[in-house]
Amino acid sequence: MPKPKVTAGQQWRFDAPVVAIAFDAEGQGAFALGDGTLRTFTPGDAETQTVEAHQGATLALTAHPESGFLSGGDDGRLVHAVPGEAPRELLKVKSRWIENIAAAPETGLIACTAGKSVHLLTGDETIVFPHATTAAGVAFDPKGRRLAVAHYNGVSLWWTKSAEQQPKLFEWKGSHIAVTWSPDGRFLVTSMQESALHGWRIEDGANMRMSGYPSKIKSMAWDRRGRSLFTAGADRVVAWPFTGRGGPMERDPVQIGPARDAMIQIVAAHPEADIVAAGTTDGAVWFEEIGDPGTNFMMLNAAKIAALAFSPEGTHLAIGDEEGNAAVVPVV
Repeated sequence: MPKPKVTAGQQWRFDAPVVAIAFDAEGQGAFALGDGTLRTFTPGDAETQTVEAHQGATLALTAHPESGFLSGGDDGRLVHAVPGEAPRELLKVKSRWIENIAAAPETGLIACTAGKSVHLLTGDETIVFPHATTAAGVAFDPKGRRLAVAHYNGVSLWWTKSAEQQPKLFEWKGSHIAVTWSPDGRFLVTSMQESALHGWRIEDGANMRMSGYPSKIKSMAWDRRGRSLFTAGADRVVAWPFTGRGGPMERDPVQIGPARDAMIQIVAAHPEADIVAAGTTDGAVWFEEIGDPGTNFMMLNAAKIAALAFSPEGTHLAIGDEEGNAAVVPVV
């Protein structure tokens, strides 16, 4: 494959696929690669720094609540990596993969999935929340006090201050593979194996089914006000409305961006402006301002886009694909 065309910014080619991207609160970025390394960077710098994080593949990456990054791997290790320092192991689970990580800046709590269990790191102890089936997704509520875990046939809610408890269960038949809270804490939404979304209104458990997707939804992102949920899984970005008490109940979504002969693989929401970015299965990355039909292409001719992330102030967008191509592009 020829070198991808990038409109501006920095570009690298790594020897392993990009799995995930994150920025920490200080604006440092990291690419997680399938060879077990992290490649940390500062937007504007030409070089990346290599962190040997895992003895196997890196599977998950997110920002640490204070600084640096949390990564999980198929070696069963949860690692804290700060640029310029040696990585520090926070947890090791024998014969399990760490595939999902969540962190709560509001409380400093960290959670990760390992098989059917979720491990909650409180600083003083590690609490284990068991489930009957694989824990496939994990997310903290906006206050960092409650944890949602996606699994087969629904979502379990756990309070973070109690080891001995029965979770509150929101049920819906099928395999739920990821979960997200609305920024106001009123709704839970999961993506499903069946190429659909499902949601619940927290106050009364009312169900919201959001279907019609031609492929599995591998990415979701809330707009900066929490009024819309951007999703992948179609040939354009699908945005569901979450204003009002009912959210998307009996309301149609809006489609954003150009129609292409490819599926949207990844979406990312700008933290300061009404902008959504999308990466496609045919290696294109574009962004568009909501309400303005003009589309800005930032990357072409890459492999399937695997990860996108805006910097904390939204000045840069980091991009990675399944063949190890990576870029950091200024957003103007």
